[in-house]
Amino acid sequence: MICKICKFKSKKKVIFTRSGEKTHIYFCKGCDFEFFSHDPKKKLSSNKLNISRLKKAGLKVPTLNEDFKNGTFQSRIYVQKYLKNNEKIKNILEIGCSYGYFLNLLKKNKFKNIYGVEINQTCKNYINQKLKIPCYSNIKEIKKGTMFDKIFLFYSFEYIYDPQEYLKKLHSILKKNGKIYIITPNKNDILKNLVPSSNFKNFFYDINSVNYFSTLSLKTLAQNLKIKKYTLETYQGYTLANLFQWFLNQKPIKSNLVGEDIIIDNLMNDIKSSNSKMKSLERKINFLIKSANDRYKK
Repeated sequence: MICKICKFKSKKKVIFTRSGEKTHIYFCKGCDFEFFSHDPKKKLSSNKLNISRLKKAGLKVPTLNEDFKNGTFQSRIYVQKYLKNNEKIKNILEIGCSYGYFLNLLKKNKFKNIYGVEINQTCKNYINQKLKIPCYSNIKEIKKGTMFDKIFLFYSFEYIYDPQEYLKKLHSILKKNGKIYIITPNKNDILKNLVPSSNFKNFFYDINSVNYFSTLSLKTLAQNLKIKKYTLETYQGYTLANLFQWFLNQKPIKSNLVGEDIIIDNLMNDIKSSNSKMKSLERKINFLIKSANDRYKK
């Protein structure tokens, strides 16, 4: 199988996915990239993602209300980090917008020109009909000539069969000084080495998530497309609580968020809001917890 990024011949290895399927994944030593050979478009379109990603992995599939609440909480972080109040008239596109939590927040904050692309037809219809925000099944459906100031992909790039060609298409609808923001899992997740069993490695792979990038493979992708201006950062979204869960129980922890959890933050808030009169001890405990968690994430 030819590598989707560097085009060299890749090798394959046997792995288990989080839904229990035994399959092959291809890996390229040249650009440190792993990928499945199949296109997940059909299953993603028919609302099958949460079956493999959550249900078959032993995690509860949230109701729409729960999902929207959790997604909105996480989207607030993205809005604060990546957008400013003076950008409300700019053209903004989100790829893989699920039920539209991020877009809905932008609409409530008076952003004028917001669009979504979502292959899941159930989600797409919800965004169009309930949220009244234009959402398309693919970028080809967007009105010709529409150019964007900012394009966001929050945990969706890994589901796109041909990531290099897709990024090239996104670049073609980006304004001259526009930006594309991509958040995607790191193929070289430290827990794959820390957890003393194959459980996490099996959980790491989802049959519908067909691309597993590293910093090297993303740099190669940018070089291939002659993208000279880019910033690449790694960030550990999961806290020490997640490590403890895998170490003690060999299974995932329910976080209600994608790619991260705030369990340690909640613990610290509980300690801070307690009725204890030992304020000095309270501060020391929270300092110890925060220091340990920050050190772990680093």
